[in-house]
Amino acid sequence: MPFNFKLTCLSIFRELLVYHHKSLEFRAKVFAAMIGAKLDPREEDFELLYEIAGSIYENDETRKKFLVKATKEYVAKVKKKDHLTLDALLLSIDKDLKAHKRYASKIDFSHLRRFLTGCEDEILVQQRVYEFLITEVKTILGES
Repeated sequence: MPFNFKLTCLSIFRELLVYHHKSLEFRAKVFAAMIGAKLDPREEDFELLYEIAGSIYENDETRKKFLVKATKEYVAKVKKKDHLTLDALLLSIDKDLKAHKRYASKIDFSHLRRFLTGCEDEILVQQRVYEFLITEVKTILGES
């Protein structure tokens, strides 16, 4: 419990405390789009994300936990539809990609494919999110 409280407090100051926080936030949005496309995201999704974060941020436990925490925050906002829908999240990702073309290299599609689970409807929506991201990355890389 004390560490979760600490992590919550630290997430408020992510911009000040985490090196390259915007890159981490971008990754969180991408993972949140895949997880948020599910009707009912499960804790296993975030356990998988933590495992993936370990391959991204090998020796940085803080960044791994911040990535999971930020992703959970985005997913929660999408599920509440409190000013952030899945479409709005995808538009935000698109805007970030256009503003920072280097972010295209931050998307690892093999990581995203690991989230393609659930019922047929969930997988259909996730597949559309996945295809949207592929199209955006191809567009960005084609412009470079």
